[in-house]
Amino acid sequence: MPQNHLITGPPGAGKTALIAELRARGFDCVDEPARRVLAEQRKVDGKGVLNRDPALFTELMLTAAVEDFQSRRDGAQPVFFDRGVPDIVAYARLFGIDDRAALAASNQHRYRREAFFAPPWSAIYCQDDERKMTFGEARAFGDLMRAAYREAGYVLVELPLAPTPLRADFVLDQLPDR
Repeated sequence: MPQNHLITGPPGAGKTALIAELRARGFDCVDEPARRVLAEQRKVDGKGVLNRDPALFTELMLTAAVEDFQSRRDGAQPVFFDRGVPDIVAYARLFGIDDRAALAASNQHRYRREAFFAPPWSAIYCQDDERKMTFGEARAFGDLMRAAYREAGYVLVELPLAPTPLRADFVLDQLPDR
């Protein structure tokens, strides 16, 4: 059975740090599609960024998330994804655009049923060049994500508000066959 594990949650909740920790421990990890899409679009002065064309931005993220999934779908070793296809449903809803393509892709491309959810955490939240949301907006977006994942039939396993190494230990302790 493929071991595709999702780590999701609102921006600034520590997902990327957790992915980096798991990668440092030797696990295969897939970086978040949104930051990759933003970097690629800015490099070519493309329209697929939030403030220019949210629908195109969402479409590009969906394409990237599906490609990420397909590139790792048959592995027997654990793979950790910093966000997945169901996240794009939440992005579409956040931007007020049609979510049907993301819903269809979410139903077609299935990860392990248990998804790790990094809850909003004000103590570590910070804005940067890519993360423009306030903490309150990020928390509300996290609620959209929770709803999208539950609608898609995932069980959310909430990560503890703890230092990154302890979060990684928690994730690894939850894996089957460990």
